[in-house]
Amino acid sequence: MNKSVLVSIAFAVSIGTVYGQGPVEKVEKITVSPGQVRTILSKTDIDGCMGKEAVVLTVDGKPMLVGKKHYHPGDEFIYLTEGTLTLDVAGKGKVTLNKGELLHIPGRVVHQAINPDPDKPFNVVTFGIFEKGQPDTTLVDK
Repeated sequence: MNKSVLVSIAFAVSIGTVYGQGPVEKVEKITVSPGQVRTILSKTDIDGCMGKEAVVLTVDGKPMLVGKKHYHPGDEFIYLTEGTLTLDVAGKGKVTLNKGELLHIPGRVVHQAINPDPDKPFNVVTFGIFEKGQPDTTLVDK
């Protein structure tokens, strides 16, 4: 299955999960680092894409947060709903998102979330197409 189809599936699953008619059941809440909380909203197998799952989550980060470097086992799409967020992406440098902006990070590319605002937290909705059975986030020491 080509990449544009996978992206379309991820987007459709995310919108349906986050903005669907019924309430969203929070699957798992994880504190990644002090001041950064991830809430996994959905992990869904993708029909026709053996070994792939769509993962939808939110991330809340406190002001002046410098998150841990990490990567994911597949493509991730980050949509900023509140605040400002700078992502330090390997091979790309720092990319700053403002409310309403979206960023795609390819699978296994190391990145780090930074909140440059001293007063306001940030919130993102992320969705990804990940390898099923792999950790959805792998921290990097360097």
